[in-house]
Amino acid sequence: MGKVFYKLFYHVVWTTYRREELISEKIEQYLYTFLLNKAKRFHCEIHGCNGTTNHIHLAISIPPAKSVSDIIGKLKGSASYFLNKEIQVTKDFMWQEGFGVLSFAEKDLPRILHYISGQKEHHQTGKTNAALETFTDDTSDNV
Repeated sequence: MGKVFYKLFYHVVWTTYRREELISEKIEQYLYTFLLNKAKRFHCEIHGCNGTTNHIHLAISIPPAKSVSDIIGKLKGSASYFLNKEIQVTKDFMWQEGFGVLSFAEKDLPRILHYISGQKEHHQTGKTNAALETFTDDTSDNV
């Protein structure tokens, strides 16, 4: 198959296990850099990454031949392994099962990146976007 042109944008959110406040500033430094580099290995591009102590947001482009669920699962699993085993910055870092994902248009990328970059402030002031902060699985209601 030849080169494929695509512009696919996803806003992905996932939480720490039981929403425990595991993402310290130290872990955040390692985690976000790791995710950016790992995504490149899967031929994905992370446009923005940020979060709070118990969840993260990504703006990511994933090639159409790749499964969003598969890529996010690989990013989550490899990030936990990296933090716990490779650099041993923590021993019990885990993600909760599942994730939330919304697609968006390229023209909305600046707005989404602004929202992602301001995560800590949005949560401190209570000015979160419900559509971007809520998803459900067996054990969670809000991100």
